[in-house]
Amino acid sequence: MRVVLAFLCALFLSACSTTKLEPVTQGPISDALEEDYFQVKIPTHDGKELAATVYQPKLEPGQTAPVIITTHGFGGFRAKRPLSIYGKTMITGEAALAAWKKGYWVVFYEQRGWGDSDDVVHMLDPELEIRDVSTVLDWTLEHIQGISKINNEWAIGMIGESYGGGAQTIASFNEPRLKAIVPIATWYNLNAMAPHQHMKTNWGANLVVMGGISSGFDTGFTFAKPMRSAFTGTVSRDAMNLMYERSPAWYCDQGLTPKSDALFVQGFRDSLFPFQEALKNQECFEKGGNDTRVIAMQGGHILPWPVQKWSGKPLFNTDDAIHCGEYEETLPNAIVAWWDEKLKGEEATVPELCITLDYETGLANEDFPQNSETFPVPNSKLTIPLSGLFEWLMIPMDQGFDIARKIWWPGADRRFLRPNGGFGRPKFIPLYIAHDNEVLSGIPKINISMDGSASKMSTRAFVGIGIQHANTRRVWVASEQLTPLPKKGNYEQDLPAISTPLKDGDRVGLIVYGYSWHYMTNPSFWFSRARVRGEASLPIIELPDE
Repeated sequence: MRVVLAFLCALFLSACSTTKLEPVTQGPISDALEEDYFQVKIPTHDGKELAATVYQPKLEPGQTAPVIITTHGFGGFRAKRPLSIYGKTMITGEAALAAWKKGYWVVFYEQRGWGDSDDVVHMLDPELEIRDVSTVLDWTLEHIQGISKINNEWAIGMIGESYGGGAQTIASFNEPRLKAIVPIATWYNLNAMAPHQHMKTNWGANLVVMGGISSGFDTGFTFAKPMRSAFTGTVSRDAMNLMYERSPAWYCDQGLTPKSDALFVQGFRDSLFPFQEALKNQECFEKGGNDTRVIAMQGGHILPWPVQKWSGKPLFNTDDAIHCGEYEETLPNAIVAWWDEKLKGEEATVPELCITLDYETGLANEDFPQNSETFPVPNSKLTIPLSGLFEWLMIPMDQGFDIARKIWWPGADRRFLRPNGGFGRPKFIPLYIAHDNEVLSGIPKINISMDGSASKMSTRAFVGIGIQHANTRRVWVASEQLTPLPKKGNYEQDLPAISTPLKDGDRVGLIVYGYSWHYMTNPSFWFSRARVRGEASLPIIELPDE
């Protein structure tokens, strides 16, 4: 076994040994540097050590280069070498290594409690994980020579997804050295994980498992008060307050403003942090006079099939390429182009706002669409919890029905059939029939009331926007976003933003579940009937004829 270990260390020497760097005096390098990478340990203010990999660019004598600070998401780890999981499959690693290949320094560190770093996970404690961002910056400027400046300030960028996105957005309120950050699929208010205090428990289960593996089961924070209330499916007020305090929302509400330009990358299909989180972050950053842009992709936090459609990689999967109007680019290249503009002074190419409709098309708008058309929602009934409980089993039956119908009833028009579902299947309430050159892109709204045969707290449903494609049986949830309606009462609110193309004859409406696998332990298991009625606004956009 020792022989095998010695062989592996010899094969991946840079991943098995730690390089100790001496302090340097900043300035252009005196000797040429070859493209390389090595492992380091970064001491923290409280005596811990953070594991990091430094990627050294190819530089000629007298040259300097910007630096990208890179970190990972919850349950993640650093890219110890270019050929690694994070370097080849995660957008944070892909973009950072693409920058390295273009002549950037990259410092990819593991946050405390994860991977090879010391301590336990404190869930972005301002005095620990957030302070560590400044510690990594201090160490970088003290130990890596040849870091460039732009406008007489250090050319420093940062990137990270989810948990790593939260670290940089919160750090940017007190860290002026961060000039161009790229938060990917992150939050404005961490309570987005629990709308109406209802934790997205399927995500909670996956994060606890993945986080436990990466941290060596040192994520004690998630099992301590008040956070363990989330295991019941309903988070406590104390937990809500704590999550709010670990969010940009808290800082913005105190009148504080970030000090960094930011490119937010957020997904419409992200079932953990909806797209509005990016819009709220953008608003806060712009109050500080920062240049803030948004790439509205499709992917992000995606639950494995059958909860969500398969998209190539479970739990976290981003778009390979971005399409909006005439702008088309791979996502890593778009991110590097942002840094080239902000840290090297090159010409701007990344649009102010890029809105994808799917993985191949999109819109180029100056502002996020505010279009909406309001429709009455008739009195509609559904069964709790059966309505939607076995929906994933119905996919092959729906497909078989469509095939049979095309054979025996070709050309049959289903647009005017009565609304379906409500007992074993979700209740679909069609509101609109789409025409050519129309898309759904924007923020749906509801103004509905819900009552039922059970008690106030046992009447619980989940609502979204449904699309029944022309002449097909199945109703899909637009952008796979469902919002809990936790009890009887009135609900006047926005739903998560959606963005998807439509075809002539598609039926669009409200879809209501009595059970949702996104919130797998949250639904009421008391058999009852519920009823909804009111009105809903759909973000319908008519595109110009080509």
